[in-house]
Amino acid sequence: MIRVTMAIYTFVRLDSQRSAFDRVGDALRDGDGPDDDGGAGGALVAV
Repeated sequence: MIRVTMAIYTFVRLDSQRSAFDRVGDALRDGDGPDDDGGAGGALVAV
């Protein structure tokens, strides 16, 4: 019984992690969002 339960929870957890990684990857690739600063890449710039 515990094997079945662990198999189900392991699958759900891995699926959730994969989904989260995909969302992070999509966010990092998307340069057209509201936080796009035109290419500074998050680097501090002295003026």
